[in-house]
Amino acid sequence: MPKLDYDNQNNWLFKTGQMQSPVALESNKAEKIEKQATLKLNYSTNASYVHDNGQGIEIGLSGKAIIDNRFFSLQQFHIHAPSEHLLNNYRFDGEIHFVHQAKDGRTAVIAVFLKAGKTSKTFSQIFNHLNQDQNFVCDLTDLIPENKSYYHYLGSLTTPPLTENVEWYILANPVEISRQQLAEFHKLYPYNNRQLQSLNGRPVLYCSSTIKN
Repeated sequence: MPKLDYDNQNNWLFKTGQMQSPVALESNKAEKIEKQATLKLNYSTNASYVHDNGQGIEIGLSGKAIIDNRFFSLQQFHIHAPSEHLLNNYRFDGEIHFVHQAKDGRTAVIAVFLKAGKTSKTFSQIFNHLNQDQNFVCDLTDLIPENKSYYHYLGSLTTPPLTENVEWYILANPVEISRQQLAEFHKLYPYNNRQLQSLNGRPVLYCSSTIKN
């Protein structure tokens, strides 16, 4: 499959907009929300496929997310390395995007940062089923942090057509995969992160999971 040209991102098909992603997040500039984060995830533990789709590694998984008391359905999740968003001027080793859609068509992406560390059993399962269309156990326990504090802003998809009005929820706490697992990914994609985009005055909110009501 032809791969998206990450070396020539200025040539990507793109309708002009001022709400593009990814962006640089800064904790000291984010507006802190004085309520407890309400991010509840109920994902299946069985995936249906793993595809190298030319933009990255995509995994078919179903499930639900409740974001601030609104329901979203998980469409798929995929992997970027290194990370697309920056946090306090730091670029993580990778970033997982869980892509959701609401019944009204609204898109929400929950992002999880990856850092080099211990081996992820789930990541190994994903690569063991690369380019296969068959069910396999995909328990995301080791790919989603227990603490679900997050940064939130309105942005876009990070691959063409770069559609805007996407709700982003970037979890502040990373999870770990091993350097060997990162190396396996980079055999397929030396990098597949979009260049940083300007915030253009958009607010970034921070919602903690530890605030007591």
